[in-house]
This record gives sequence, structure tokens and C-alpha cells, in this order.
Amino acid sequence: MNEQCKFAETKILTDQLEFSTNEIKTINNLGLTPKDLEKLLNSQPFAEGSYALIFELPDSDQKVIAKVWKNPKNDSGRAKCENVALRLLRLRNSEEAPHSMGYLKSTTILFEEKIEGSPIESFDKNTIDQLAETLAKIHSIELNAYGKPLTRRTKGTKMDFLSDELDRLRTTSSSSPKLAETISSVEKAIDKAENEAKKKPEAFQDNNFTLIHFDLNINNILRSTDGRIVIIDWEQASAGDSAMDIAKLFLKLNFNNEQKKEFLAEYEKKLSKKDDYFESRLEIFEPLVLVNSILWRLRVLKDEPQETSSVNEKKFYARVKNNLDKELVALKKYLP
Repeated sequence: MNEQCKFAETKILTDQLEFSTNEIKTINNLGLTPKDLEKLLNSQPFAEGSYALIFELPDSDQKVIAKVWKNPKNDSGRAKCENVALRLLRLRNSEEAPHSMGYLKSTTILFEEKIEGSPIESFDKNTIDQLAETLAKIHSIELNAYGKPLTRRTKGTKMDFLSDELDRLRTTSSSSPKLAETISSVEKAIDKAENEAKKKPEAFQDNNFTLIHFDLNINNILRSTDGRIVIIDWEQASAGDSAMDIAKLFLKLNFNNEQKKEFLAEYEKKLSKKDDYFESRLEIFEPLVLVNSILWRLRVLKDEPQETSSVNEKKFYARVKNNLDKELVALKKYLP
């Protein structure tokens, strides 16, 4: 459940790039040479996120982007997660995510299909139904273990998965800024969710998992020009419980009760395998993803600089503070 954010950019030292034989083959298959790639990385990025720069490959027969992580040493895990997730989805012939076009492990550069489209601004019934169908297709991928990276997972039940997430939240809480009242509420919420889960052992007894995105915010859900809904930015992907993914979706998109009801009706209908206890687990994960978000915001604000370096950075911290206030109100409603 961990997320982080940073604005400091690590310079890409193009004169120090070294590629293996297979990586040079990957570059050549994209119609480039290593020198072309170095030139590309010295140009202006097509887009920029908190962790990565996005470059559009020129003169390509198909639209391809190069996703370059700013700090390869620290963010290689994110790159690996996205690469494995996109490869898995491509093996399943998924049209719900970009296609992976190659990965340069030595330099933490991922090539993937560029999705022509834009974030969805509003979620009416038709859009919610389409989003539900999209995520149901992704969550119908069956995996027999959970965790990160996807290639080294843990065998266990959904209760084991939940217990690990509870342990992570407690560890994060203990190392968070010591705002006594807030941390006390966070710890009470974790304990309450755990107690409620123990009352529903049947909901957590199976050992079937799926691919989860766990960052289903509005910027990562695109309407493509051909009308599809496509999920991008799989940096936080892992094998886990789909109920946690949907809990995060509801939090990030701020769905009201009617929108949740509409989504779940279509989502559960479109799953390839009936899950009688999905909504029971969702009720447990909703307060936990709220707690996770609160802890993340506390860590971000702890590192807020006295002077921001840009308008975007200033807006970011203002948004974090505003959303933290809203989430603390929601947390109080959850607690007795």
C-alpha cells in the first residue's frame, strides 16, 4: 500500500549509458540506434510525472513512448513492476492497458505503446459501466500467490494478504510524523478493520489473487480516441486482492454511494468467476486505503520545503493538505 512522491529530478547521464547485446537489439527493433536514444533523452520530454519522464519516439511506425525513471537506483522496483504487469497483460491479449514494447533493465527505460486519448472528466452511468467492465477483465486474471515483485510472490490466503497489509500500515504508522490525535485515529481504524475482518473468515479463506493496479486515479484512466477505457501507469502493480484495488478506485475518484452501486452491479456481473464475498472484503479495505492515503499525505507534508520551486509544486502541496483534511473527516465517520 506504499506510495511516495518527489519533485527532485536526477539528471540522465546519457554519456554513461551502456547497453547489453539484447538491449541494443530491443533499441534497433524500435527503429533506433543507441545514439538516437541518447539524443532523445537530451530532448524535451513529452510529459513528466513525479517519478518518470516520458519521451515520444520520433518517426516510429507505431506510436511508442520511452518511460525513463528519474532516479533509476531508487525507482527500479517501480519500473520492474510496470514492465512485468504490461507483459502479463499483453500475454493475456489485453486491450485495457498499453502494450509493452521492450525494457532496458540496465538504464531503467521502458518502451510502451502510446495511448492516444485523455483522462475522463466525468463518470456518468455509461462511463461507470465501461470502467467496471474494463477492470473486471483485468481482475479476471487468476494468480495463485500475492505480493511484489510479480515474479516472487507469497503463497497464502486472502486473510494472509490482509494481515500483511495491516502489518505494513502499522509499521508505516509507527514511523509517521507524531501527530498524536491523527495517529491514534489511524491505529484505531486499523484495529477496527482487523476485528471486522475476523468476523468474516469465510470472505478471506480462498487463495485466488489477481493483478491489481493500486493507483486508479483520474489521470491513469484514459478514454482512448477509439472509445476504449485504458489504464496506464502500472508502477504500483502487484498480485493481490481485487477488493483492495476497487477500494482505492472509489477513494481516488470520490464515488458517491449511487456511483459505487452502479459500478459494483456491472463489475460483479462481468467478472469471469463469481465472487460471493467481494463486497464483504471491499468493506474492510475501504477504510484501510483511506488510512494508507492519510499516512502518505503526512509523510509528504513532513518533507514540504519552506519555499516551493514551481507553481506546480505549490499546487501539489496545497492539494495534499486539502485532501488530507477531507480524509480525516471521513476517518472520523468510520470510527465509533
